[in-house]
Amino acid sequence: MKKYRLTIITENQNRPEKARKFSELINGGLNSSCEFKISKYEKLKDSYKIEFIGEIKQKSNSISESVELTDRICSPWIMWFNRTQNEIELIFNKTDKSVFRKNEFNTINWASFEIENE
Repeated sequence: MKKYRLTIITENQNRPEKARKFSELINGGLNSSCEFKISKYEKLKDSYKIEFIGEIKQKSNSISESVELTDRICSPWIMWFNRTQNEIELIFNKTDKSVFRKNEFNTINWASFEIENE
């Protein structure tokens, strides 16, 4: 199976417990039990970097699954298409037009979704 990496930079989270609870909410939003790693993100005040490693279930249709997974969290996402590998990378930047699927997700400042090279 193909693996994906979802990296999220949060804002307004001043304690590791908040980042852990947020990570569990994202896992629930993804309907998965991904592994995740949390570290302090020093470039922004009260921010954490959270990295999720999950599996793409539909190997033949990973682009569609990637778009559907990320849309469970927030939108819009910027997309880069890699024709040679038939894969995409998605980037989210928080703006005043951002839409979050749950109110708790509004602590996302930036996110990246990509398929890991096998």
